[in-house]
Amino acid sequence: MHHAPEAPARRRGQRRRAHLAALALALALPLATAQELDVTTVLDNVTAAARALDDASFLLTGKLVDTDGTTITLEIEIEVVPPESLARAYIVQPDALADNEIVLDGAAVYNYTFLTNQVMIFDADDPDALGGLLPKGEDGASAEISFDLGAIFAGYDAKLVDVEAGEAGDVYVVNFTNKDQTAQILDVRARIAASDWLPRQLVFIQKDGHVLAELNAENLMLDQGLDPAEVRHLPDDAEVIDNRH
Repeated sequence: MHHAPEAPARRRGQRRRAHLAALALALALPLATAQELDVTTVLDNVTAAARALDDASFLLTGKLVDTDGTTITLEIEIEVVPPESLARAYIVQPDALADNEIVLDGAAVYNYTFLTNQVMIFDADDPDALGGLLPKGEDGASAEISFDLGAIFAGYDAKLVDVEAGEAGDVYVVNFTNKDQTAQILDVRARIAASDWLPRQLVFIQKDGHVLAELNAENLMLDQGLDPAEVRHLPDDAEVIDNRH
């Protein structure tokens, strides 16, 4: 008879445990659902998002690391108009290239040097087209700014390696491994935000594990109505030197 009052307490304890179990399950479900996506679905989502873009702007930050350990800090303002194969880069850092500008316009690259007030025009597949900003690979540099990772890394094997918690939701981590094991860049690690299915980081890794470059897209703004004429514009009084073949 003295134990009768304990029954409600036991029931309350059981209800609390049941509520905690339900809460734990509810918290686990989003992660489980996210992990059910395979790498093909993730990259298909990225391709669809990239192709749907009218324009975008962002701050490219990160670093380039030479094999001797020398680190070059990057800070570059980027504008892109994908339907016109058009992109513009205004360099803030590295200091040696500050105030230089690069315009990628279809098959041509316009490299503006502030100190000489010159515009050098290159073919997009010319390894000198990016003005020495990016390291030259064994197959030369590729003058292209695109969000479509599946197309950029078509010669790589893709694997979904992690799903991280980001500020705006899940972030999918995809590793691209070069099918050519003799290439300078063996792996590229990409972080893709599920909020808009666009990449936020690329890390380029050599065969020995050395990180060659880390690129981050910050302050990404989409479909603002950028004027292609303004994106293309370079100083009118600059000397033009055409190096196209």
